Amino acid sequence: MRPNRYGIRGLKCVRLKRGPVYFWTPPLALLKAGVFHTATLGTDLTVATERARYWNAGLDAYRSARAAPKPKLGPIKPMTVGFLIRQLEASPKFALYSLRTRQDYSWIYRDAEAQVVDEKRMLGDVPMTEVTRQLAFSVYERLVERHGRHSANKSATALQAAFSYAALKFAELTSNPFSRLAKLPSASRRQRWTDQQLAAFIARADELGCASVGRCALICMELMQRPGDVLSLRWGAYDEIEHVWQIRQTKRGAVVRVPETARLREALRQARRSAMRLSPESFDDVLVCPTVRGKRWHRRNFTKAARLIARAAGIPDDLQIRDLRRTAATEGASAGATPSELMAVGGWANQASIRPYLVYTSEQAASFQAKRDTYRARKGPLVARAF
Repeated sequence: MRPNRYGIRGLKCVRLKRGPVYFWTPPLALLKAGVFHTATLGTDLTVATERARYWNAGLDAYRSARAAPKPKLGPIKPMTVGFLIRQLEASPKFALYSLRTRQDYSWIYRDAEAQVVDEKRMLGDVPMTEVTRQLAFSVYERLVERHGRHSANKSATALQAAFSYAALKFAELTSNPFSRLAKLPSASRRQRWTDQQLAAFIARADELGCASVGRCALICMELMQRPGDVLSLRWGAYDEIEHVWQIRQTKRGAVVRVPETARLREALRQARRSAMRLSPESFDDVLVCPTVRGKRWHRRNFTKAARLIARAAGIPDDLQIRDLRRTAATEGASAGATPSELMAVGGWANQASIRPYLVYTSEQAASFQAKRDTYRARKGPLVARAF
């Protein structure tokens, strides 16, 4: 847990009419598992502080009993893996990555550096020339055990990029130990929203006073964009003459111009009028999907709100708002959109990225059979012959 304004982990305050009441809240994972529960600490801050420290001591004891303390990397030595990674992070090559990629890679590197590889050294302390393919595969297997296949594959890709940079910069390194690791395939997400589920989600969001969450879901579906990019969208990005939204995607930094659908235009008409009425002078800077206070949603808070709305609407937990981009792409492919058309709207850089959306739908199978029937009707009746 992160320290708060009181300097004590988990210590929170709720101000009621009779005065402040203090609570101690455990980590969310342990709270859901029933290992720890929220504790009421009273109305006196001094007493609450001592009680919160007591609960934190119990939490630390529990964590120590469950696992050994997490190792920490010491001072970085020249020509080690840690040195290599910091050289990459300070390079012009790393600066060309999108902000999201830089953040993800830095987190991956900090986690990988602290992995113990030979029971006494951490990966960050190992000289880069001593990292063999066998050692790299051992690191990969440990990542699979700790984080799962998907995260392990992403970490291996980040480490492969680091050693590719090293092979170009340092003559001592002649090969990339993280290339061709025979990575385990990670299951791709294929969840799709139905029109009924999306309508139920939007209606439930309106009932619960979170209309902007439902609006974000609709925009994700109609413009085929990621939730994070939609949450940053402002009314100034809309061209009222051409009815086009200009969106800068944070993942790749691509800028796409997406015409709105008739359904989206109708749904946003009232929201646009309300925003213009409340902020006529700074209308272009107003967020399209803000919080109640007009600010941008924090990713964690948005995820929690979306999950509560989805559960209230009877939508299963494995269906997430990010799946609406996939749903929109699959719908477009089923409608006959070409790969270039999908790439123009979704911002993908190559056709390999859109391959999952071009197959495996009942709509595409029905379209295929309909085209065959049309072709046969033009061709004429089947000539009878013996089988």
